Amino acid sequence: MLALIYFSILSVIAVGSALCVLLSRHPLYGALSLVVSMVSLAGIYGLLGSPFVGVVQIMVYAGAIMMLLTIVIMVLNGARDSKTPMFDRVSLFVFPSVILLALLLGFALISTPLAFSPETWRGSVALTSATLFNTDANGPGYFLLFEAIGLLLLSAMIAAVLLAKKNLGSKESEETKEVQ
Repeated sequence: MLALIYFSILSVIAVGSALCVLLSRHPLYGALSLVVSMVSLAGIYGLLGSPFVGVVQIMVYAGAIMMLLTIVIMVLNGARDSKTPMFDRVSLFVFPSVILLALLLGFALISTPLAFSPETWRGSVALTSATLFNTDANGPGYFLLFEAIGLLLLSAMIAAVLLAKKNLGSKESEETKEVQ
């Protein structure tokens, strides 16, 4: 019953923050809403009994990719304003969602005994890495996906830097410097 309540709360937060990504006018608020959505999805993965996928969700998506997205927004100056608004409609959902996620995490940590269980199946990370990075000819080839995603992220970062560099040398950016 408690898992159903957690799932309901996390799913409302995930869908609400995904809607906030679409409705936010400021790109940084959209990125923060996307982080909240990714963290709530990680909580849902934890409820489904796959904590490894939940941790990877937080580390890869909420951590690394969102940091890259935020840097690209900053480099390209997607906000185009000199002052970020303090609150808007999106923040009315995102801030309480962050507080609710923190309360859920605290309650889960307090109510769960954190003792080591000797029945825990050992080698799950080794088995997962052996499956994901199997480079044999008859292997599943998942390592190619990691390489392709790495190349895609690298090319996106190079494109962002080139676009920013092109915009920095234009007459339009020089005129805005003179006005300020």
